[in-house]
Amino acid sequence: MLLKNVRRTLSKKWMQLTAISIIIILSSFIYTMMFYGISGIEEPTETFLEEYNQEDFAVEMMNQLTEREIQTSEDAAFSEEGLFTLHHMKQADDAFFYELMEERIEAFEEENDGTRLELREIKEIHFDDPGAGHKAMALKDSETINRSFIQEGRKPEEENHIALTKIYADKNGLDIGDSFTLHGEDYTITGFVLFPDYTLPMFDDSFTLDTGMQTLFLFTDETYEALSEDEEFRLAGIWTNAETALTYESGDTDFVVQIIDTETNFRSGAIYDELSSGKIMALGLSIFIASIAVIIVSLMMHNLLQAERGQIGILKALGYSRTKIALPYYLSLMLLAFFMLVLGYIFGFLSAEPLKNLYLEFYLLPEVPIAQQLEVFSAAILVPFFFFAAVSALIISRILGEQPLELLNPKESHSINFLTRFVSRMLRGARGSVKFKYLHAVRSTGSFLIFFLGIMFATILILFAFMMNGMMERLTTEHLEKTGYQYEAYLDPLSEAPGIPEDAEKFLVYPYGSFKGENVVLQGLEPGNDLHHLYDENGNDITREIEDGVVISETMRMKFGVDIGDTILIGMDQEEVEVTVRGVAEEYVSDKVYFARETLSLILTDEQSAELYSGIYSLSSPPDADFAAVISKEGLIDQNESLEGYMYLMTNIMVGGSGIIAASILFVLTSFTVEKNYYAISLLKVMGYNRREVNGMILNSYFVYALLSYLISIPIALLILRLMVAFFAGYGVILPLRFEPVSLGITLGILLLIFFISTYLSRRKINRIPLQEVLKKYHE
Repeated sequence: MLLKNVRRTLSKKWMQLTAISIIIILSSFIYTMMFYGISGIEEPTETFLEEYNQEDFAVEMMNQLTEREIQTSEDAAFSEEGLFTLHHMKQADDAFFYELMEERIEAFEEENDGTRLELREIKEIHFDDPGAGHKAMALKDSETINRSFIQEGRKPEEENHIALTKIYADKNGLDIGDSFTLHGEDYTITGFVLFPDYTLPMFDDSFTLDTGMQTLFLFTDETYEALSEDEEFRLAGIWTNAETALTYESGDTDFVVQIIDTETNFRSGAIYDELSSGKIMALGLSIFIASIAVIIVSLMMHNLLQAERGQIGILKALGYSRTKIALPYYLSLMLLAFFMLVLGYIFGFLSAEPLKNLYLEFYLLPEVPIAQQLEVFSAAILVPFFFFAAVSALIISRILGEQPLELLNPKESHSINFLTRFVSRMLRGARGSVKFKYLHAVRSTGSFLIFFLGIMFATILILFAFMMNGMMERLTTEHLEKTGYQYEAYLDPLSEAPGIPEDAEKFLVYPYGSFKGENVVLQGLEPGNDLHHLYDENGNDITREIEDGVVISETMRMKFGVDIGDTILIGMDQEEVEVTVRGVAEEYVSDKVYFARETLSLILTDEQSAELYSGIYSLSSPPDADFAAVISKEGLIDQNESLEGYMYLMTNIMVGGSGIIAASILFVLTSFTVEKNYYAISLLKVMGYNRREVNGMILNSYFVYALLSYLISIPIALLILRLMVAFFAGYGVILPLRFEPVSLGITLGILLLIFFISTYLSRRKINRIPLQEVLKKYHE
């Protein structure tokens, strides 16, 4: 009989139970989906990186001769021929080149005991397939560090063999055995390859990560050497003993530009942060949402028992034991919580495979099928269920501990919390109805805290989502879209410079500049050019500022704290040049310093020439045969479409998810408020208050508190996001979040819409409260 009564009572609260169920499902769903999704790539990735010996650090070195090396007799011979870059030296005399590399390796290992280095040889290849700007990084296979891993098939063994990444093949309809055309040559695909130092297809400073348009190539060594592209070099390093601090302070290591730990290197180490932060975020969100669910279930249990206290008092007076009275209530809610946790686990498990595939859209990693794990099942279901059970048992125990006569009387609360005292002081001169209106909403500290946290959580997530909107575009293509050119073409330094087309303008790029020990790109433009203007964050054209100084990218300002008016020292070769920052261009691709082309040319040639240039910007496509590389702007923009689509998806998920959580919390709390105030509502009706006035006194106070919670949440949200941006900038990761004041209005609109929808049903419930029965009930 008791069980039937409890079921009947709960069936009348199906909407509250549905809202609570959503929150419980979300807590289990998020944890399960994230952990299983990550575990599908974590274990095979760890095995892959260990067995194929991923570098512990990368030594970025000058891809040209140092001043010291030029002074040596044999190097001097090259400098006399005008061959300063490592690429040209290798082309001219590979034996001498490898000897020079051995000298550099020995010098570094001698200064940094307990390390071992290996040369990494790479070529960046641009090719069209079909007509779009596809790009690949061809890597010469190494012997000990960063060895290639064949996922399927076999390594290239003949000169017309090629291995590439599986994700690229899948997205372009290629398979093992198919023919692949590169620069007019046909190659046979023999396998799918991965490299430990490229777990992200990040080939330069841009954030272009489209695995359908970028891939890795492995050829035989002979085929690799025959490729015509310019070659770049760096040193891959590992610690042979314990990890120690690395230096390059001696004269013999003056070729070192930068040493980057793998864990802070995006192309190879971003996966570590992704895996660890993904798990931490999943755990944190799950705990947060589960805590809200536990508190709300506790409030519901408390309200349910308080509403039934008269009946419980009679049963106790008739001799029913506490266990017999408590069991139906306890079991009903615990069964609900358990099944909702299981449901969230099932949804999470089913969603883990799509999440894993989402990771593999951007990361170049091996994978394994997702299998269920006992520890994940326990953490997603048993742990939160234990807390549900413990808290509910505590509440039931306290209420059933009261004497039958106490239970037969309505519960009267005599305690006054801090919020009640504070609001009471604020409303000292207000009318009684106003005091009632605003005091009853803060009588329960727990309920009000949940209400405030729900609003703040939703505000932070929605604002963050809006600030992320367009972030990938800003990181990758926004600055390109502002430029007027359609193509950029780079000169072949070994060939005679071609004629400049009428619709083209010269530019000069020097990629080996340095600032505060880090590599920066120096770029020279014509101050009065038409094809590549520079704009600040307010959209002002600041191109002319390079006539009197330099313009830096926004990335440099965020990473180094440099601002307009500062004087900075830019390293070029073995010298430093003092320049004044005249502007900051809204560009997030790389650390870049813009000079007037003539000025940069004079600096690089020791005042010998003002006509140096490395390529042209043009409106029409320059002839491929005349230039070392011709890059289409549209092709670069197209490469980022999939990444931008991913960010839009994440933005919508965050707005939608936060909306569901906020709506569930607001609905449950407002409906609890109505139930707790049955007697007050009836009394107000007896006193002559109409429906609108009763609604206003019971529910409208939450509207004011919702606005206050939102206003308080704004600076907290902005502070948290600002700290997050500064934290990541400290590690060289730029998050160009953009705050638009209009997003405050949209966020408020979303929250108010959720609020009014949530309170609509509660307002209907107030209208249906049977006055006489409620009064009768409280005076039995």
